[in-house]
Amino acid sequence: METELKPASRFLLQGAAALLALAVGCVKDARFEPRAGAPENMLAADADARAEAVRKDPLAYLRRVKDNCAQLEQYTLTLTRVERRGFFRTLKGPERIACKFRRSPFSVYMKWLDPQVKYGESTYVQGRDGNKVRFRPRHGLFGLPPGVFAVELHTPVTWGEARHPMTSFGLERLMEQSLDGIDAGEEYILRYEGLAQLPESNRLVHHLYFEFPNWKHKAPIEDLYVDVETNLPVATYLRYKSGRLDAAYIYDDVNVDVSLTDDDFLLEVERVPGNSEATAAVEDS
Repeated sequence: METELKPASRFLLQGAAALLALAVGCVKDARFEPRAGAPENMLAADADARAEAVRKDPLAYLRRVKDNCAQLEQYTLTLTRVERRGFFRTLKGPERIACKFRRSPFSVYMKWLDPQVKYGESTYVQGRDGNKVRFRPRHGLFGLPPGVFAVELHTPVTWGEARHPMTSFGLERLMEQSLDGIDAGEEYILRYEGLAQLPESNRLVHHLYFEFPNWKHKAPIEDLYVDVETNLPVATYLRYKSGRLDAAYIYDDVNVDVSLTDDDFLLEVERVPGNSEATAAVEDS
């Protein structure tokens, strides 16, 4: 005999199913997934010509994009990060992070923008502080101001707080990772999927699809998006063979016209003259 669910029970079951689907990454979130689109700030004929050039030789185009990234000495951007982390590989995020990058000495600064996230800011400068990552959480213990901590470069990865060390950050490194399998001689599928638009910004992008051997890669599928105007990467989505999302990294507000100094790679508390916390000893974790 079939039992009819009461409205409240049906609602709870539907809610639980939706939460489960989101937890395993089976539902696409329209806030982050690019969509097919037509040019808004570019003549249609110009956009079509650029798309056709990429379609003819997508690999050559990607190598040009990588070369473009290699020429960038410094820039700022806003990173949206969604990735599976930790022992149970649960999907974390989205986290919005204001980032600064400098090529020499290699330097990365990150500040988390969402107030509900426990992370505050972190910085890494090659050759400084014993090549350690210095960070400051958003909140201190027992209501006290948060302290400044220094950890080994790979400690955040070991703790399950990040998928990659800070030395893996950057547009050039993104392109290197995308092309690593091809350069290593692996079998692959590379396909140009056409033009698309990024959510929120509506920027027109080229959509390129990679697929590598399932036995060699946990997430063998990558959807890479490259800005049509700047020819710089702006988003990548890594997926399992089933289509389930493993990680996504979206790069907004990329600004290459900046002049960053050493002060830009200090934690905020260290930039305030006379602040007693700035001169306090950094704790090693």
